[in-house]
Amino acid sequence: MASLTGTDPMLEAAIQAALTGPYHRIMALDLADGRKVWLKRAEHLTGRMRLQKGDGAKGFARERDGLHLLAQVGLPAAPILAEGPDWFVTPDLGSTLRQLMWDPEGDKTPVFAAAGAALARLHLQSYRHGRPAIRDFCWNGTDIHFIDLERFSPVKSDPRGLALDLLIFAHSLVADGFRVAGPVPLQEAALGAYRDLAPGIWAQAQTTAAWLRWLPPIARLKSGSRDFRAIGPTLELFRRDQG
Repeated sequence: MASLTGTDPMLEAAIQAALTGPYHRIMALDLADGRKVWLKRAEHLTGRMRLQKGDGAKGFARERDGLHLLAQVGLPAAPILAEGPDWFVTPDLGSTLRQLMWDPEGDKTPVFAAAGAALARLHLQSYRHGRPAIRDFCWNGTDIHFIDLERFSPVKSDPRGLALDLLIFAHSLVADGFRVAGPVPLQEAALGAYRDLAPGIWAQAQTTAAWLRWLPPIARLKSGSRDFRAIGPTLELFRRDQG
């Protein structure tokens, strides 16, 4: 066992059992006391997949180092409970925003507002998530946490980079919203909370959206793709806000 944040024989035994078994990149571990944790390992890529997705070890290192950095500066990333050269373990942090959006029960607008505010606070410290899709935000009933930081960089970003990060978040809200009836209140809650905390970055995103106005006609050529269909409505969110 390479590193544990404290003495936890139950956790250590579960990790050792998982590491000696078949390889799984991401694996849920259910501990005997009822806790659930997640083991994540460096991705093994070869051939064409390596060319498409890049070096799995580098992405793994970016995520692990990013989780440590955000914890050090007080931002809500998943805490690392244990780690080794090519693996780490985090606690289960509840449902993702995508799961909550697709669940018809209950009012989720406060959760989505909390997610928008969390992303704004990240950006106000000049850090980008790298791919802030709504499946990469978890809600544990009290707080939002960031996960999947494989595209994170410790280098602080300029406003244009932060604006692109925000546009990715907005695009994810729109694309995943196609699957449900009435996603607009959740989208407005998330983006409104972001705009209230980081109006300067929001304004930069409006400028970036205007630069990208040539994209929707091209995206319509791929109308069967949810991601392509979401491009036009995403850019419109920022144009509409300009009045």
